[in-house]
Amino acid sequence: MQLFRRLSFTMLLMSMMTLVACGGGDGDLTGGGGDDDTGGASDSAKISISKSEGDLSATNDITLSVALLLNSNGAGVAGKLITFTLNDPTVATFDPITGTAITDDSGIATMTVKVTDVAGGVEVTATVTGSDSDSASTSIGFTSAGDGVKVVEGEPVAASIRLFASSQQLASSGAQFIELSAIAKDESNNLLEGVTINFSTDSGALGKILDESGDSSDITGPDGKVVMTLSTQAEPSNRVITVTVISGDISDSLEIEVLGTTLTLTGTTSLALNDEAIYIVNVLDSDGNGVAKTDVAISLSGVSTEVPAGNVAEITIPSSSIVTTDSDGQATIKVTGTSGGTNSIIVEALNASASQDVSVQSDSFLFTNFNNGVETVNPSNTPIVPDVSLEKSALVTLTWQRNSAPVVGKEVTFTTTRGVLKNEIGDIISEETTNINGEVTVYLTSDDAGKALVTLVGSDGIIELTNQLEFEFFADTASTIKAQASPNSIGPNKQTSSISVVVKDVNGNLVKNKKIKFVLDDTSGGEIFPATSVTDSNGSASTIYTSNSTSAKDAVSITAIVEDSPEISDTVKLTVSDRELFISLGTGNYIEELGTTDYIKEYSIFVTDVDSNAVENVELKVSAIPESYYKGSWTRIYEEEKFVSWAARGDVFAIKPTTISAIKKKCSNEDINFNGILDTEDINNDNILNPGEDVNLNGLLDTEDFNGDDELTPGNIVSISGNFVTDSDGRSVIRINYPQSYAHWLDAKLIVSGKVTGSEGSTQTIFTLPVLNAHIIQEAISPPSQGIGTTSPFGHSNICSQSIADEG
Repeated sequence: MQLFRRLSFTMLLMSMMTLVACGGGDGDLTGGGGDDDTGGASDSAKISISKSEGDLSATNDITLSVALLLNSNGAGVAGKLITFTLNDPTVATFDPITGTAITDDSGIATMTVKVTDVAGGVEVTATVTGSDSDSASTSIGFTSAGDGVKVVEGEPVAASIRLFASSQQLASSGAQFIELSAIAKDESNNLLEGVTINFSTDSGALGKILDESGDSSDITGPDGKVVMTLSTQAEPSNRVITVTVISGDISDSLEIEVLGTTLTLTGTTSLALNDEAIYIVNVLDSDGNGVAKTDVAISLSGVSTEVPAGNVAEITIPSSSIVTTDSDGQATIKVTGTSGGTNSIIVEALNASASQDVSVQSDSFLFTNFNNGVETVNPSNTPIVPDVSLEKSALVTLTWQRNSAPVVGKEVTFTTTRGVLKNEIGDIISEETTNINGEVTVYLTSDDAGKALVTLVGSDGIIELTNQLEFEFFADTASTIKAQASPNSIGPNKQTSSISVVVKDVNGNLVKNKKIKFVLDDTSGGEIFPATSVTDSNGSASTIYTSNSTSAKDAVSITAIVEDSPEISDTVKLTVSDRELFISLGTGNYIEELGTTDYIKEYSIFVTDVDSNAVENVELKVSAIPESYYKGSWTRIYEEEKFVSWAARGDVFAIKPTTISAIKKKCSNEDINFNGILDTEDINNDNILNPGEDVNLNGLLDTEDFNGDDELTPGNIVSISGNFVTDSDGRSVIRINYPQSYAHWLDAKLIVSGKVTGSEGSTQTIFTLPVLNAHIIQEAISPPSQGIGTTSPFGHSNICSQSIADEG
């Protein structure tokens, strides 16, 4: 009996690829084993094809589903062989590679299509064939991104790929990058050379690492490794970047946290009814630099801030609910209170937020005058308050009115995060009484540079009003400059080193707005860019040296000169050489809980030579020292009334549907020279600065005890034990042990160095001690803490010079 009856072209179109079979016999197409109830009437089946969503890419395989169904009742035809073919075998591959599948009991057969390195249109045809070679087919088309790994004939196939990162945190400023290392092994865990590995991320910028010849490759060397860099590259939003590596059918991924971007919102806490007020929002990256041209979303919490809750104030905000920062990362927000009560103004940008509690009443409590010794502005209508030289005083005037009339004879208290508050005759004060015009005036001086946040609080026994003004004291007379190179030894052919300087005045204050010239002396043909740079609020300026050919030891010198004081300079030396030993660090997403009190974080060390060969039996020196510590508290984070997690923050308040908080306060390790000893420059203990004792040349008799608690803060928190020797893969594993209560409150610097056949290599990374996710996702259970409540082990205030014992 003929199994398939040929169909005319017209019938094929009408039946959507229909297969026709005689009843009875083997049941190849009817799905049954014999005639139907009508005594063998013919039946037909149709073949159709569909695909999963999206285009074909390295992160999105396409799944094809072919259905072979009877026309009479829609039953599936099982056990039929479906053959899949490509219009061009270079644009995609099948999994399984044979490109065939058998229909199941529902008449469905599936096939996975994977991407190659060829972009363009893909057409797949599915065909079913009968016993007499009659057949029917159907096709489907889609687009391939062509971002897959290049298929190379004879290339070794990896059984496993592991992805490591030199750090799982990346500063949002873009001033740093991390290294990503993918390692390929066979089924016996041997390192594989010649394997192509493709890197991809959902954000950020992937960069190639150049070898000694100035080339890069996505094919593993003898060490089985491909290394790339990841940076934020003008994407300063706080976020998580997912990095994925793929080779053939094998992949691995990890998450990198981008952090450090913050928002500040300053302005009055009291709005006079129907009066307009200005608030200032600053968007800052992880280095404290303003983020320009950034949209900031403005909203209201719609929740009373009073306890018990009172009326919710109605406040008008900009109609677009968005403002955009200027070139300094600053924007102004004009608001008007239209009904009495309390509310909160919330600003959000780049996955960071800030807020200000506001009450709307008949009182206005506004700064009306600011003078920095050079110019006078009205802070109520001027978004930018000028900086103040340490050689001058800042004059601040606040005016208190009620129903547009002065509030006379009421006390206003003052606090500042920097400097000293004085009255007109020079007496130190902490409060003042409003005059006949409802004004109070205070003078602020400081001996040290940095931002000052001045807070004025007024009270008449019934209501309490608050307003804040932030500005910066700066040192403008350079006394010393210190230059350093990182690293100070690099390879030839466009390898780079960052040359940075710090400028201070005679008292050790960081000097802002000084133009620095960089002068290069180099016979090997290297270059620097830029040739000049201006110091920022941290007294810092930098340039980049790019190598050409090799040099003698310390033969490259770069001199940094203060342009308006050329006698103040410093020189740093570099070596450009063919390095023989390379050390890299990598880690994954996981941490281990040790007992009930400790965490373990693992880092892998990889040692290779100049040809990427793994170097065995290298003895490694490993140290982990505190880089900085944080003050603040754990707080609950909410989104639309739903608890998200606990987070380490600064001064906080939690409201629903959102949580607004300040960034935790970062403080430097007091052990400046990392010797574990509370040092003082007073070598002979006579309390006099003698010749040879002024180590940092600031003219002061210094001590490392910045917060006055008679000990080094934070001290050594983490511990590392064991001997570190590389195995046959050039690898060794570090297990870092630390108390759970210090997680998220300490940055540790991990330093690794090693030496072989006279060649020495080293590397380092800085990371925040991570916390186990399970310990921060339960709303009713606070994270591991030391002492009372959820406060950081180092205290909650935003003043680094204040120890936890002095916070009260």
